Amino acid sequence: MNIKESSVARLLDRMERDELVERVKNENDKRITNLKLTDKGKEYRIKLLPEGEKFQDLLYKNISDEEIEIFTAVLYKMVNNLNENKDNKKCTHEL
Repeated sequence: MNIKESSVARLLDRMERDELVERVKNENDKRITNLKLTDKGKEYRIKLLPEGEKFQDLLYKNISDEEIEIFTAVLYKMVNNLNENKDNKKCTHEL
């Protein structure tokens, strides 16, 4: 998705500050840090999921599954075209 690691780190820092997630060291590999939703994070998830579903329903209204697949494939091709000019990285997508 071409998101910088530093952007993800800042987002996770804010989510941890707001007590939405907790960082937990992996017991099997100390180099790995896992994320766990806190109770507060779970409450937000429960509240936000229906809103996301409503938004998705609005976006997909009167659009067939086939049209969505075509649109997604074309969009990924466009992103790949941009990436080829930028740094030869490609995004992947399976239909």
